[in-house]
Amino acid sequence: MLTATLGRHQVPLVYAAAVAVSLAAGLAVARSQDGVSMSLLALVALTGIAILASIPPRILFVGWLLVAPFLQASADDSELGRTLTWALYTAPALVMLALTFVRRDRTVRVRWIDWLPGVYVLYVLASMVLTTNLLESNVTGTAKAVVLFVAIGSIVYYFLIVGPGRAVRSETIIAVLLVSGIAQGVLAVLDSTIGWNVWRYDGWQHVSGGARAVSTLTNPALLGGFLGATMAIAVAVLVWDGPRSLRRLSWVTLFAAAPGLVLTLTRGPILATALVLVLLLLLSRARIVGLAVLAAGAIAIALLLPSLRATEVYQVRVANTVSIQGREALQDWSLRLASEKPVLGWGYGSFDRVKNTSGFSAEGVPIKNVLQYTSHNTYLTVLVELGGVGLILFVGPFLVLGARALARAREASADRWLAAAALGALLVLVLTASTIDFRFFSIAQMLPFLFLAILRRIAATEPQQP
Repeated sequence: MLTATLGRHQVPLVYAAAVAVSLAAGLAVARSQDGVSMSLLALVALTGIAILASIPPRILFVGWLLVAPFLQASADDSELGRTLTWALYTAPALVMLALTFVRRDRTVRVRWIDWLPGVYVLYVLASMVLTTNLLESNVTGTAKAVVLFVAIGSIVYYFLIVGPGRAVRSETIIAVLLVSGIAQGVLAVLDSTIGWNVWRYDGWQHVSGGARAVSTLTNPALLGGFLGATMAIAVAVLVWDGPRSLRRLSWVTLFAAAPGLVLTLTRGPILATALVLVLLLLLSRARIVGLAVLAAGAIAIALLLPSLRATEVYQVRVANTVSIQGREALQDWSLRLASEKPVLGWGYGSFDRVKNTSGFSAEGVPIKNVLQYTSHNTYLTVLVELGGVGLILFVGPFLVLGARALARAREASADRWLAAAALGALLVLVLTASTIDFRFFSIAQMLPFLFLAILRRIAATEPQQP
């Protein structure tokens, strides 16, 4: 009853709140009272929320998804970037959360698997409250971190599954991601070749082995995973009988994203993308093409390997075994820490603290090489901090819905291309996440749940003949 009433009067209520705050702010200014700045800030915030709430949910989500890659952590280096991130990334996410509650589609049958993303967020909050003092020491910063780095994926999932985001077609989401892949590929080339990017973020411009492209995504591995996911989508559209309306866009994505992926100079996403693209080709009707591409790639590598070995990039990024040994030691330490508290883990945000105070030794690797690096495996981080319970809640929906979508992709159905695209993109992100810790990157927490929502939609519909 209450949620239905709020849903019907959502925009008028927001505007009424904005008017009330406006009156309070006006009185505070007229009387020169304390709290003027807070009142004005609240007024601006409510005005912005009123505007966002008045936008049709479908347009709100598509626009948000389109600008999301541009408004990640690197934007915080700019005053304009920080403002735009709040206005166009954080605030819309909060509005989508509110819309999901007040405009929930009650005709949707919620299954047990749909509860797991929400339960995971609650589990993280419980771990945070019981093992840290983050909420007491920094309420605002912690709340923002929870929304952007813990709950953002669940917000998107529920918005698309039970909220008004059900009106957003999966094909539209795929088209937006392809456009983003083209844009990020072009920006990655500019970043690596002339040293320019949107937010003037140059943290990876002067590393050994040559500048590594990050575009607007802060980290080369994150950029590589994003570009690899869009390339997987493009290949699925082309060889799994995707819509004709997306094929030209898919070709452009492949040509634009491939150079950007290579220019990240990051082994994890490059190898993950290559593996997934070969699988998509071999499992499709174009398996002959897949075998030809695989053979051509092997021949090209064999011919170019002698000259590649002499380059600085190869010496620093490929032949560098020191970093590999350090990551192996990190993995070993992570498993040992997890074995000490296997059920509930050490607590949210505890990985570096417990790693650096563990007193473990690293055979054949200088201890400082292990202590100075944080986790390079998202799933081991979850296992150490949140235990087996947290890891099951985190990966459970992906395993269940991924298996169902895989079965759909093997059937002769009209949406098998969509299942292949979502599974391929998700696999690129999963493999990349095993080589870097994605806990620091909001879009990396969101994208897997975006693809999970697409898989959930596929699982909820009956297959149609192509």
